[in-house]
Amino acid sequence: MTNLSEKKEKVAIFHHKVNNNDMNVVEKDAVVSGMLKDELKRCEEALRGIHKAMSALPKGSLRIRAKLYKNRKYEYYYLKYREGQRVVNQHIAEDKLEELKKKLALRKQYEQELKAYEQRIVYLKRLLKTKGRVLGAQKDK
Repeated sequence: MTNLSEKKEKVAIFHHKVNNNDMNVVEKDAVVSGMLKDELKRCEEALRGIHKAMSALPKGSLRIRAKLYKNRKYEYYYLKYREGQRVVNQHIAEDKLEELKKKLALRKQYEQELKAYEQRIVYLKRLLKTKGRVLGAQKDK
């Protein structure tokens, strides 16, 4: 029985080396490091894809204007967005309104995903201790 308990102690000592305590998990395990790097690469690719998809969608918000003309109230939609320093108000025809609403909702969904991916990339880079630029974010210092 003493041989069995001696073997257990040797195994326990082997797995808990004193010199590994100050290293983080990424430095200790190449497999974990590789997985984190792959995830970082995947997230950066997804971020580029979201940016590309968002560039094809309209930006801004949909507004309603009301005008009085000969004691009648007319309402019409317009798209309000910023182009550099200018604010642009673009009239939207009734037949294109539903399509525009769908595109604006999709853009809003992409913006939320974009924020989530940017946060995840910052977290992964912090884990991997890599310095670099996240698309749409400032450079780590």
